[in-house]
Amino acid sequence: MTTFAKEFSEANYLSHTVHDGTSSSQAPSQVWRPPPAGFYKINVDGALKVGDSIRGVGVVVRNERGEFMGACVKSIQASYGARQTELMAAIEGLRFAIDMGFNFVILEMDAQVCIKGILSTEECSGTDGLLFEEVKNLLSKFRGVLCQWTPRSDNKVAHTLAHFAITCNDFVSWIEDAPMWLLPVLDADVLALDN
Repeated sequence: MTTFAKEFSEANYLSHTVHDGTSSSQAPSQVWRPPPAGFYKINVDGALKVGDSIRGVGVVVRNERGEFMGACVKSIQASYGARQTELMAAIEGLRFAIDMGFNFVILEMDAQVCIKGILSTEECSGTDGLLFEEVKNLLSKFRGVLCQWTPRSDNKVAHTLAHFAITCNDFVSWIEDAPMWLLPVLDADVLALDN
């Protein structure tokens, strides 16, 4: 592992924050939950670099046993706000799952306003409207799909990937084998499931 990757891993593994946001349909569980059999869960997150126009999106896909199927990160040079960055993460996650050939997926993110907008039948204008439209278009490509909100505490892997994406210059993906610096965060999710 490079020194930079090791420093990034240590800094992010120790600095995860827990948010107590709840929705009426789901209370915080403090741990990632696997999807039902036959589904793949796509966790996504976006990150902003304060004082800069660099945005990062992180995506991780796992199966019903919590096994790592793949992940990707993408750095975006844009003046998107937080909601738009989260929607870009959803778009990248759905595209990644389509490219991997998954037909039954759960899109999960910690941006409650984005999930509400994705599930809404109301039209939205401007950049947000275009991004919501693209997410909905990509969702229609799957045979079975669910979208749900999760607290940040359940989205640690995607959160870590999104912050790593800010340091990248492009799109990076991993299939079946996670990068070494991500293993402690992935393992913590799986260990929490076993307890």
